[in-house]
Amino acid sequence: MSVKRFFNRSRWDDERARELESYVAIETDENIARGMAPEEARLAALRKLGNRTRVREDIYQMNTIGFLDGAWRDLKYGARLLRLNPGFALVAILSLALGVGANTAIFQLLDAVRIRTLPVVNPQQLVELRIADTKGGRTGRFTGRRPMLTYPLFEQIRDRQQAFDGLAAWGTTSFNLTRSGEARYALGIWVNGEFFNTLGVKAMLGRTLNVDDDGRGCASPAAVVSYGFWQRELGGEASAIGRALDLEGHAFRIVGVAPPQFFGIEVGRTFDVAVPLCAEPLTRVQSSLDKPDVWFLGLFARLKEGWTIERATAHLAAISPQIFQLTSPPRYRPEDT
Repeated sequence: MSVKRFFNRSRWDDERARELESYVAIETDENIARGMAPEEARLAALRKLGNRTRVREDIYQMNTIGFLDGAWRDLKYGARLLRLNPGFALVAILSLALGVGANTAIFQLLDAVRIRTLPVVNPQQLVELRIADTKGGRTGRFTGRRPMLTYPLFEQIRDRQQAFDGLAAWGTTSFNLTRSGEARYALGIWVNGEFFNTLGVKAMLGRTLNVDDDGRGCASPAAVVSYGFWQRELGGEASAIGRALDLEGHAFRIVGVAPPQFFGIEVGRTFDVAVPLCAEPLTRVQSSLDKPDVWFLGLFARLKEGWTIERATAHLAAISPQIFQLTSPPRYRPEDT
């Protein structure tokens, strides 16, 4: 995030409020296109978004540079003390500026502590990848519960990185299970073809999704259902494998049932149906796959043997300039990056 944005957080908060209202309007239009009445469509969009005040608070916090917020208060106090020794003050301020610059990065790898409570293989090898808040801001449309990356960014990272044995990308959504009449929703996630393999999650029944399921166009869209959904909606029958499941008016072939202990990628939240990312255009009125300013993906990665977070971060820093050059929307302003 830029320092300029830090000192203009109120203005950015107002802009994000307008973006949230725009998001509700877009979701409302999509719901109307699915056959809902306008009032029902808006209520469904608001339910999907959740607590708007909480979202704005989270975004406001994202626009806060933690160390700078504290440093600003310390500097105001320190300035009074350093006034008696201006030479020392100049050295201290220059050292601070150099330190801030040296620690700026485009991508940030975080130890995925919360995923360690999930039933995955060798969770200590997993890290979360996102854009570092200290580098620049992000503008555009934000959807889902963890909108850290765009799909074009994910594609470039996937194709250029050498630090990871696998990547697990996902976006959250909901799927209407009915073709007509009253809508009935399932909690859904879009996942890349490596998702389950990267996490080390095996199917309890059938198989999980793989890279062959995630080809552009999704010629034969597949789905993996959670154990709870399998029991609740499909009677817990083995014959559910191969059966067609209607999602947003499209037939998906059920290829597997996740194990009962795997409730999803987010601690405290579950999922009903996982489909490949290539199916995103089938399940939305307006696809976001090729849009460089729609943020809807979270990303975990499994470090290769012998790689540390520090080494992987340095590798990402080396490939970041070209990635952002290829994926940044042309209308981005300099102060947004």
